Amino acid sequence: MKEPLQQSGSEVSVVIYDAPLPPRYIKFSKKFIKTLFIVVPIVFGLIVLGCIAVVLNTKLKDTAAPTLRSILTNEESKVLTLESEIKSLRDSNQQLQEKLSDQSLAGVPQEDIFLMGIKKPYGMQNLLSQNKVSLDQFELVQDQNKTNLKFQIISTNPENRVAGHILVFMISDSGLMAYPDEANAAIGGGIKFSMGETFAVSRLRPTTATFPHYLSGSSVRFVIYIFSREGDLLFIKETDPYKVGAKS
Repeated sequence: MKEPLQQSGSEVSVVIYDAPLPPRYIKFSKKFIKTLFIVVPIVFGLIVLGCIAVVLNTKLKDTAAPTLRSILTNEESKVLTLESEIKSLRDSNQQLQEKLSDQSLAGVPQEDIFLMGIKKPYGMQNLLSQNKVSLDQFELVQDQNKTNLKFQIISTNPENRVAGHILVFMISDSGLMAYPDEANAAIGGGIKFSMGETFAVSRLRPTTATFPHYLSGSSVRFVIYIFSREGDLLFIKETDPYKVGAKS
């Protein structure tokens, strides 16, 4: 076997022509060339990848971790429902307390002499402006041992049935009396609206307020209060004075 004319060496020669100068020979080590074309790109690529990794790591640290929607168990769902109901009750109680603390809701000054016999209901609202009911056809009738005030309760809107309680005060020289008669025992401490005669009216409702006391030779007037079932004030009426005669 013939040997090659020129054996492979450890160097590579490069001829550079730069006329009119004579040619120049530059020798490079094969290890240098391998390092230049293989090792250097690999090292440069690793450096670039390292820089990219550092930048991504910094951005990931600054980014908030994603939150995954948890699956609620039946017990947890019940707890959330109860917490919502408790909050609703607290809000309702707060509104009720604000309502009770608002003294202007009654719409009638507390120093009014005719309200002194009535214990103002908690949270009573003044609904006088709604004109749900009115009174008419007043008549004073005296029997042997009692005085009767007859009148009609009229619903201003027949389509809406109105129900509640009626309290009537008779004011005379003899003092103050209340109807129904059971309410007289509570005048000193305040009469509750619920002690009044219950009623319900769609159109007309005849009413007779009876006082077991015969009046003679004096002037008498009546004050009528109508409350709703909830204790809201629907109507107040003070009659003209009645002149009562002597007992026959």
